[in-house]
Amino acid sequence: MKFRIESPGHRLSPSLKKFATNKLSALNRYYKDIQEIEVTLTYEVKGTRDIVNCVLNIRVPGKDANIRTRSSIFEDAILKAADSAKRKLHTRKTQLLNARRMKTPNRKVLAKKTIK
Repeated sequence: MKFRIESPGHRLSPSLKKFATNKLSALNRYYKDIQEIEVTLTYEVKGTRDIVNCVLNIRVPGKDANIRTRSSIFEDAILKAADSAKRKLHTRKTQLLNARRMKTPNRKVLAKKTIK
């Protein structure tokens, strides 16, 4: 699994990069086929509030997972995104397992078309 952590407009500290890598590497427990995780952290000032947006693009075979969170602190935004990604990957995995167990008609039709 590869990580790409970027933050347009400002530099990230090595400790924040290490924190993000440690927290997001735990997602491998929930879905084994993760190829790459892209983390984009942006910092905004809206009025008197400071807002950190965290966008995760998780590349997996099939459809990629995109997660967006926001918080006032970088670490909190990363934790919220990791928690949301964990739920999303877990539901995706259970849907794939259920589809394999039930052998849905769509899978049989696709298999027959490729044989001919």
